[in-house]
Amino acid sequence: MTKRTNNTLYFNIKEQLLKQIQSGHYAVGEKLPTEAELCEMFSASRTTIRLALSELEVQDILERHQGKGTFVKRKELQLNQKRSFTEDVLMSGKEPTSKIIEAKVTPAEIPLNEFLNIPVKAPVNQLLRLRYADHEPLLYETTYIAWDLAPGLINDYKDGSLFSFLESEYNLKAHRSVEQLKPVLADKTASKLLGVKEGSPCLQVRTFTYLADGSPLEYSFGVFRGDFPSYTIERQFG
Repeated sequence: MTKRTNNTLYFNIKEQLLKQIQSGHYAVGEKLPTEAELCEMFSASRTTIRLALSELEVQDILERHQGKGTFVKRKELQLNQKRSFTEDVLMSGKEPTSKIIEAKVTPAEIPLNEFLNIPVKAPVNQLLRLRYADHEPLLYETTYIAWDLAPGLINDYKDGSLFSFLESEYNLKAHRSVEQLKPVLADKTASKLLGVKEGSPCLQVRTFTYLADGSPLEYSFGVFRGDFPSYTIERQFG
């Protein structure tokens, strides 16, 4: 099994930085100390510091500017530290189904290795699934789970709730998620899988899911088609 960094330390550092931002210690637009300075302040490795900063960036609290540093993005923080979700994406009044398009093992490149808290080139389970509402394509989603967490997942998982499968087969219980959504235009992949024209409006969603100890369980990237009138996303982790 690949060696992981101290997940408790990473989570604690993230929480401490968050409290400092909420208290005004770091104001909106203010630059944070460098990664090297944060390493010294928290007696942590650069990888651990980057994980903490990455999650705060995903939560839209920090923003990084190449060659300039990391800055506080906004003052109003709308955070839900403990949320319950279900793996299934539902559209109100329609029956959801899914199909595995591709399942393979891939090496973790930057920044995927940071998202999953694993070394660069470490093996990762990669699942590409197409999700349907009443047999009409609604969403395509690529999910990444470290091989050392769920060895053989791509061969064993066939259908149904992925999180239920992870819990029953690997004793991995999803605890909380952080989601980032933004409007995008359909590219060639979205056009092919969702049956929409290139350039048509879509909704991109990135999801970071964590175990109870704060360590990453999975990272997923998905795109919804934009011509449905509304969506209901419900995720329940028990």
